[in-house]
Amino acid sequence: MYFMTMKARQFKHAFLKRLGGIETFEQLMDLLPDVAFYVKDSQSRFVMSNRRHNEICHAASELQVIGKTDYDFFPRDRADLYVARDRQIMRTGIPTINVVAPAPEEEGSNRLIIGSKFPLKDRQGTIIGVAGVYRSVDETRAAPQSYGPFSKAMQHIHEHYQEALNTHDIATMVGLSHRQFNRRFHRFFNTSLCQYLMRVRINAACRLLTETDHSVTGIAGEVGFYDQSHFSRTFTRLMGLSPLKYRKRHIPGA
Repeated sequence: MYFMTMKARQFKHAFLKRLGGIETFEQLMDLLPDVAFYVKDSQSRFVMSNRRHNEICHAASELQVIGKTDYDFFPRDRADLYVARDRQIMRTGIPTINVVAPAPEEEGSNRLIIGSKFPLKDRQGTIIGVAGVYRSVDETRAAPQSYGPFSKAMQHIHEHYQEALNTHDIATMVGLSHRQFNRRFHRFFNTSLCQYLMRVRINAACRLLTETDHSVTGIAGEVGFYDQSHFSRTFTRLMGLSPLKYRKRHIPGA
């Protein structure tokens, strides 16, 4: 098996060396309607950006994205999160697979993305950047059918995140046992249902903190937390600052 694997890799590398450029791959990436693709250098500056990623950046073309960073297009707290992950991957060389995060283009929305990032190395093996892909999960539409049984489950989560949800009920809804659901959900999204639900609730809280004058205690209850201290701890862990500091950052004078 080892020699078969080595032979396959040699065959692949020999063919790739014959290619004259990567233009064809760039064209293929542009044809993916719901997948954003990008490449960044060691300073988190965009080097490549497919059509979907350009749209998310509100850019007319890749040329308007190249050389810029997440801070040029997205809210500061989102950019902080993305750049921190870039640095972690470039420092450790360990990719992140199917990580759930807030959508970049909509601060405080319920939208989430599911994305993966890989380190990029030069011919000497030195890490010189990252490449990433992600697709969004919309709170108002069913998740893509490619998510299989999780399409229905995720739609239910986004529509009922304020309620007391449990894995057993959602697993039954999609025809899986509790154990099957947990195992497959974690393999697909690289997180547990509980952690995913927390992210949905915190994103909803971000929107309420910036768009309403509701108290932190009131918002905690509105998004499904029954303990304000638990809400504040979870918010701080996921967003990097407390609910009140988040509100003050986004609403001057609040």
